[in-house]
Parts: sequence; C-alpha cells; structure tokens
Amino acid sequence: MNFETTIGEQNISILHVEGKILGNAADAFRKEMNEQLQTGRDRLVVDLMNVPLIDSSALGAIVVTLKSYQRSGGKLVLLNPQKAVREVLEVTQLNTVIEIYDTEEGACAAFV
Repeated sequence: MNFETTIGEQNISILHVEGKILGNAADAFRKEMNEQLQTGRDRLVVDLMNVPLIDSSALGAIVVTLKSYQRSGGKLVLLNPQKAVREVLEVTQLNTVIEIYDTEEGACAAFV
C-alpha cells in the first residue's frame, strides 16, 4: 500500500491511497490521515480510486479519523471508491455518515 499527498486549491489535502487496506495496513492508513490533521490541514479528501479492497479495520480507521476531524472543526470526505469498496461503505451504512464524491472537483467543492 502506498500513500501520496497532494495539496489542492484552498489548502485542501488530497491523500491518494494505492493498494488494499487490510489488517495492519489500516494502522498506517489511519496514521497517514491523522498526520494531515496534525500539520494543520483540517480538510482532507481521501482518494480511494486505486484501492480495490478494504476491511473492517480500514473502516474503523476512517470512522476514528472522521471523528477527529469533526472535533477539530475540520472535514474529511472520500473520493471515487471502487465498486467493492463502495459496497462495503453501503452495507455498513458508512455512506450515510461520510460524504462520498465521484470527482476531485466535487470533493473539493464540499469544503466551500
């Protein structure tokens, strides 16, 4: 699993994740998301376009991080999850708690 963070317009962090987020990888995923918050960037787009699969630990990492962002007055949204990932988000009803966008423009517009 690889991470790359780019900074978009209005200082929005876009975390590009590549690979499956399973088991121990979820810890690294959570740390990477929290790092953005700790550097003062409280607006995060998590790009899941290249993530074919996630498990319950990855979902837990997303929920915990989402709550941290909300507590700090920030916001976290998901971008372009693949079909299998989107289905997991729907089955667990996480899609009702976190905003999911199909385009980077849409995701960044969520912070305006």
